[in-house]
Amino acid sequence: MMVKKLILILGIIIFVNNLHAQHNIYISEENADCQNAINIDIDKELIADNPKSCGKINEIISTKGDLFYFEKEHFTVWYKFSPKEDGILSFTIKPQIVTDDYDFILFECSGENCCSSIINKQIKPIRTNISRVKYEIDGITGLNNSGGAKFVHEGEGNAFSLPVEIYKNKSYYLVLDNVYGGKGGHRISFNFISKKKQKILKGPRQMLNVVVLDKKSKEMINADITIVHFNKDYKPDTIINQKNSSLFLPVVRGDYYEIVAIKKNYLIGKKNFRVNENDSLINIKMELQNVEVGSNFELENVYFQGGKAVFVGSSMQSLRKLYFLMKDNKNLKIEIQGHVNLPNQAVHLKPEKYYNQLSVARAKAVYDYLVKRGIDKERMDYQGFGYSKMIYPNARSPLEMQKNRRVEIKIIDN
Repeated sequence: MMVKKLILILGIIIFVNNLHAQHNIYISEENADCQNAINIDIDKELIADNPKSCGKINEIISTKGDLFYFEKEHFTVWYKFSPKEDGILSFTIKPQIVTDDYDFILFECSGENCCSSIINKQIKPIRTNISRVKYEIDGITGLNNSGGAKFVHEGEGNAFSLPVEIYKNKSYYLVLDNVYGGKGGHRISFNFISKKKQKILKGPRQMLNVVVLDKKSKEMINADITIVHFNKDYKPDTIINQKNSSLFLPVVRGDYYEIVAIKKNYLIGKKNFRVNENDSLINIKMELQNVEVGSNFELENVYFQGGKAVFVGSSMQSLRKLYFLMKDNKNLKIEIQGHVNLPNQAVHLKPEKYYNQLSVARAKAVYDYLVKRGIDKERMDYQGFGYSKMIYPNARSPLEMQKNRRVEIKIIDN
């Protein structure tokens, strides 16, 4: 039943046309003024270089400690957007350099001459965060439900302000100030939940932070992220899709969720979790394995019965990931490599041929699994290496011996 659910989810992802693509922006000195605000789409993740100046017009001037405004502009950039429908907006602003201190103000405007109204303070901010940078969370700030208020003044304070309700018939101006003028740019990841999808917000809420990383480089990568919310009968009632490297999402205490992250030429990432009553901010890192031609990766958590080429039940999830990788990447060709363990200082109770044959049989078991599910034989080969390539030649602990008894996948073509 769960396999069918996953297939359904993946099918939906395939037909979503880049719902959350990436928007790369170069900031000029002109963009430090409201009248030259950069038009952005909140359906796209924004990646920009560093603000260059405070501009020719200082729209924001106030007194020290003001709850709604910067004391003055230092290195600013203005953004402008109009939502396509009503809903709730949250976002994260992540500096490229942790020591950069980004503050922000968000304005809502329903008429013309918005910039003049902002300068004359005829339009008040609807959200601000001017708190001191927090290095322990990599300098991130923004809007999410871990925020305790709509406005956060300078100095010590929460790095987040509360999410905001926005409307399709209005315009919004977001001004960022890199206070100390660092040389690093910033990334803004938007999360907009339309009113149609706001049923997920019912009940006591916490915030879920999902980040997708390349497993080797640990760098953030854009992937198709699907969040599935299950009700008390464990039936999926909400599906949210984003093409992004990270997202913040409100989740309900006590409920179950499933996260699926998919990117071309990467293994599928999948995690299930339940929101505990005491959870405040749930951080989940999805590390996806790149599958470049010539590279090898271990088929993690694939185990066999002792001395046999028979899978144990816990192997199925990893095997399904490999199946979907082959299914979704039609040009991918692989070699399945089997390895076994020889206990440390063991007397060879069986001939070497036995170990070689066992490693071949275990590789073939993976091959047969894929063939039975419709993967073309011409795209796969298999072989065994016996105990000749043990990761721990002198393995003593159960963990080290388990690492030696592994199946690896080599990418032949893609």
